[in-house]
Amino acid sequence: MGGPARLRVVVLLAAVLGLQSADAASIGSLAAPIEVAFHIGNVDLGLLATASTVVAVVTCLPFGVLVDRYNRTKLLQVMAVIWGVSTVTSGASSSFGMLLGVRVFQGGLTAIVGPALASLAGDLFPSDERGRLWGYVLTGELGGAGVGILVTGVVSGIADWRVALSLLGLPAFVLAGALHRWLPEPARGGQARLGRGATAIRTAGAAGASRRIPERIVLEEPSRIELQAERLGARPYPRTVVEGDGELDLWSAVRYVLRIRSNDALILASGIGYFFVQGLETFMELFLRHRYGVGQSAASLLFLVIASGALLGVVVSGQVADRLVAGGRATGRIVVGAVTFAATTVVFAPAVLAHSLVFATVALALAAVLLGAVNPPVDMARLDVVPSFLWGRAEAIRTTLRQGLQGFAPLLFGLVSTAFGGRPGGLGSGVDTAAAAAPSATGRGLGTTFAIFSVAMLLAGAVLWASRRSYLRDVVAARRSDERRAGGPVDCGPPGG
Repeated sequence: MGGPARLRVVVLLAAVLGLQSADAASIGSLAAPIEVAFHIGNVDLGLLATASTVVAVVTCLPFGVLVDRYNRTKLLQVMAVIWGVSTVTSGASSSFGMLLGVRVFQGGLTAIVGPALASLAGDLFPSDERGRLWGYVLTGELGGAGVGILVTGVVSGIADWRVALSLLGLPAFVLAGALHRWLPEPARGGQARLGRGATAIRTAGAAGASRRIPERIVLEEPSRIELQAERLGARPYPRTVVEGDGELDLWSAVRYVLRIRSNDALILASGIGYFFVQGLETFMELFLRHRYGVGQSAASLLFLVIASGALLGVVVSGQVADRLVAGGRATGRIVVGAVTFAATTVVFAPAVLAHSLVFATVALALAAVLLGAVNPPVDMARLDVVPSFLWGRAEAIRTTLRQGLQGFAPLLFGLVSTAFGGRPGGLGSGVDTAAAAAPSATGRGLGTTFAIFSVAMLLAGAVLWASRRSYLRDVVAARRSDERRAGGPVDCGPPGG
């Protein structure tokens, strides 16, 4: 990691991300017993996952404002405690409507995670190492999903699904205490970057900051990407350098962020990727059970084995992207993201259409490597093209738009699967949900659905590849905006150069 302070930050940020992903994975892991308990079908199950995601669209933007202006670590502590209480409570749901209501509440609450973690990573990780360090943080997302699958899937196979879901909420209280003790609020604007060997975090208090973001920021030296973009003669697009002191209200920030062309491409590609992953998380275990005739616990463990391939992807891709940048390829993060997006379709479609469980397991694990490899370079590229004082709001905007797309994935996956043989269900209607562990039309329908939607990953790759030139120009614009906010000289050069 490069020192004890970095290690501590990576572990804690990974744990926060793990909390959010465990929440998302739990519904997919408990798909079969929930369908039986409430007499619902694939459409209802998709609605359960969709509702918690869509509500985050409403809460994410206000949380982004809070992240840019107030103590981020305190906000995360409060979120963890409330999430733990609501998760324990959800295990006592007496009806599908009650469980749906709890999921809606939790979806709105966890919307703070994305903006807070993006802002903290930008302030704590040096620009030239963000891809690698963020890759380690993202192992928490996968580890959390694994914990969610292991706890809820395996425990529900031994005891009741309600016990499994309640147990999932207990680690949140431990996390809240760890954040309070070991992650102080860092200073903003490059003052708290953790160099190699760092043992402590320079806090906001030590930097003289109040509760709110300081009026002026102190910038670190230009990153390799910024220097390379300058040498290549990249110039900002007109109106992409923030005017004045950068104090933008929410809607001005929204308009500005959406004027950043490469950021728009990153948002679209990320939205497509998360749309696909959300559908997989919701229905993959159901697919394994009905396609290959395995039981609940076996399906949970098999899904865990397949998903573990993504750990390799997130660890390696960030390092590859950083090395490309260090070697003079300024667009390294964009290139790695585009290639891995496109390669996912090539590997994934044959895997879900295969009849052999062994072949499908190996191919799906490889596809998981590629899916995991997408995130570190794409996530950190967003920080490159947005001024540091807008990181929280920019991530909130990205999350809002992404979740607006992602949120409908489970419902659409459920609807399309019914056209190819899946159980239809319908908003609480009773259906035969006997989860016999045998190959069935449901498994074939879900496999076909997965293959159809995997083609969208090719589109995401093409969108990213086309954004390489605008990315460099937006990198320069972000630096100029930070310099203006810090009170330094700004020379934007001729517009459109």
